[in-house]
Amino acid sequence: MRAHFAAALAIGIAWAPAVGAQQPPTAAQFPLPSSSILTPEAAIARALDVAPRAAAAAARLDAAAGNLDQAGALPNPEFGVEVENFEGSGPFSGFDRVETTYGLSQTIELGGKRSARVDAARAARLAARHDLAAAQLDLARDVRAAFTEAVAAQQDVGLAAERVRLAQEVERSIQARVEAGRETTVQASRAEIARRQAEIALEQARRRAAAGQQVLSSLIGLEPSILVLDDSWFTRLNAPALTAESPPVETPDLLRREADVLRGRAELEVERSRAVPDVTVSAGVRQFHETDDNAFLVGVSIPIPVFDRNRGAIARARAEVVAAEAELAAERLDLSRRVTAARANLDAARDTASALQAQIIPVAEQAYRAAQEGYQQGKFSYLEVLDAQRTLFDARRDLINALQGFHNARADLERLLATTPNGER
Repeated sequence: MRAHFAAALAIGIAWAPAVGAQQPPTAAQFPLPSSSILTPEAAIARALDVAPRAAAAAARLDAAAGNLDQAGALPNPEFGVEVENFEGSGPFSGFDRVETTYGLSQTIELGGKRSARVDAARAARLAARHDLAAAQLDLARDVRAAFTEAVAAQQDVGLAAERVRLAQEVERSIQARVEAGRETTVQASRAEIARRQAEIALEQARRRAAAGQQVLSSLIGLEPSILVLDDSWFTRLNAPALTAESPPVETPDLLRREADVLRGRAELEVERSRAVPDVTVSAGVRQFHETDDNAFLVGVSIPIPVFDRNRGAIARARAEVVAAEAELAAERLDLSRRVTAARANLDAARDTASALQAQIIPVAEQAYRAAQEGYQQGKFSYLEVLDAQRTLFDARRDLINALQGFHNARADLERLLATTPNGER
């Protein structure tokens, strides 16, 4: 079993540098002057440099490296001095018969304790390395989601502002028709209500945009007032590498669970080794003050494993190995389920956005223009114009929501498969 464990641990350690090499780029690769436009890649790079959770995961990796260094340390030798036969009674009332013993003792670990500790510490360091990779991927996903929300909110502000502009134009047009006696005051009241509703929607959109900017700024450590976001990518619906029907590969989440199994097996070996008693050897010299003679001493002590054979700890470690193996199997199943759901969300959002872009919005725009022209010619009522306008703006807002859903699903899928935006692992 030890041989199988050592081979598995070696494979895991060999995998670890490759995982670290696939991490998102650093902020040095995406410098951010104060006047530049912030891209999602630059935002992620900056967040990886300043975010506390990434720093915490990196610190835990350093702590695991320290534990590995400590695990290989040998027990310290002990130096002792023993003075006897003084200040007693009779011939031992003074210091004439004092005997002084100087000795060194060293505990010799048996049962492979040191190598088992080192294996367990290596597995723990491997788990911490995968934790760091997973934390960086989580942060990249969260930054992408926040960036998408901020851009979607900005798009919504533009849409709401356009709706206000059109509502104002319609209100002025109807007011002129009312003054000319060609329209009733009821229609003027409806136009005013529509304009006020559009202004309320604009205010709500601005609040959403401000909140989105604040969330993004908190992740990347920049003031919201200086954020100028690149939105050129928002309307693109390309994710070819993520829609392939390939099974999930080894991701940091799975590798973390595998490292937990390795660590559990190593901890089991540690507990088994603790059941083997250690040997303490000692050597020293004794001085007899009465005769001014010296004598050498040697000794060996071995605990007798009668009451404590570490059975409970061994049973606990064995159960934890079983639990870690079960969690690894569950993680594989859960990952497959989440990948399937993310792909379904991605496809649904892309289909919805494509239909809105290619079919629904063009038809809604044509219907709105026809309603406006028909109203000017007296063929349609104002309610028909208002309905056509509402339909158009609802479709445009649906497009923003579908695009946001697409990019969020893509970010989720990239996180689950541990892929970069260009599809590379």
